[in-house]
Amino acid sequence: MNEAAGESFWSVVGSMFTALATRVRKSLDRRRSARRLRLSETLSLGEKRFLAVVQFRQQEFLVGGTGNSIALLAKLNGPEAPDSHDAAEQAGV
Repeated sequence: MNEAAGESFWSVVGSMFTALATRVRKSLDRRRSARRLRLSETLSLGEKRFLAVVQFRQQEFLVGGTGNSIALLAKLNGPEAPDSHDAAEQAGV
């Protein structure tokens, strides 16, 4: 293969790779945006205990859990939402 043909070949391969990468990225973005439930943040408290901020649509919730139970501690956003620090204190953390 001569030099010009080699450059043309790699140019086509590069364009195909770029197009494929763009398609894959868009597909992943669609999958991510379709999810309504997200785990925003977690904090391990040791001994199988944790706090987590869970987002469902546009709402956030503070959730606490142990090895065999889980509980809603507070709704975090909205006009009546407590500060997350206050919610953790109420939970005895």
